[in-house]
Amino acid sequence: MKKLYFVLLAVLLFVGSANAQNKLTFSAGGNLALPMSTFGDVVSFGFGATVAGDLQLTDKVVGTATVGYLIWSGKDLGGTGFTAKTDFKAIPVLAGIKYFFSKDFYALGQAGFHLFSTSGESKITFLGQTVTTKIDGSSTDFTMSVGAGYQFGNMDIAGSYYIIKDANYLGVRVAYRFN
Repeated sequence: MKKLYFVLLAVLLFVGSANAQNKLTFSAGGNLALPMSTFGDVVSFGFGATVAGDLQLTDKVVGTATVGYLIWSGKDLGGTGFTAKTDFKAIPVLAGIKYFFSKDFYALGQAGFHLFSTSGESKITFLGQTVTTKIDGSSTDFTMSVGAGYQFGNMDIAGSYYIIKDANYLGVRVAYRFN
């Protein structure tokens, strides 16, 4: 427990000193998530929200940390006598670097993990009898992303491709930056 308090104190001191130097900015935004590959076979378009902190490291390099909440609704799968539908939710936790090519345009690379939770239901009908099975599960999957973005005024628009074991997706984030 003492270690937790020490870590929290260190984070508060870091944030306070960085903020005092006007090098730390925060943003909050909405996200759209288009599932790719086999992930797109079982879920539809996703959406959610994220908050991020950016720390100016050099003139062109900014460290970034992002956390959020995303939801994908499942597609109805199955055929004669069998149906299934699964919903996915995720909490992405990522850290990375923005490299600015100009005042406004940047490349973005992040790594971290997604905490996934899954819920669903399957139904099998045979000889007039229906058996329903509920499905619940969770996993933590390593994540890498690459992308690009553009900042103008207090707005930040970015697109990234998220590489996750079985759940790759193309994400777009539109955020408001707090100075």
